[in-house]
Amino acid sequence: MDQIRSIIIGVVGLAVAVVAVLVFATVGVAMIGLAFTLAGVGLVVARLRNRSAMRENRRGDDPHIWNDGRGTIIDM
Repeated sequence: MDQIRSIIIGVVGLAVAVVAVLVFATVGVAMIGLAFTLAGVGLVVARLRNRSAMRENRRGDDPHIWNDGRGTIIDM
């Protein structure tokens, strides 16, 4: 009887360990997917923000030159 109880406890412990590994693996994969998704969204937002800034600052090909009293500033 003790031997059967030991086998059952061992099988139940192994099953709990397998379930824990599966849960942790699933959560890990979900976190990696979330990190990649957030990184991709960040890159897309940065590109869109950069394009809109470039569109707003477009003045033509000639540089903007002015003197602020401390020296000449040339904005390419």
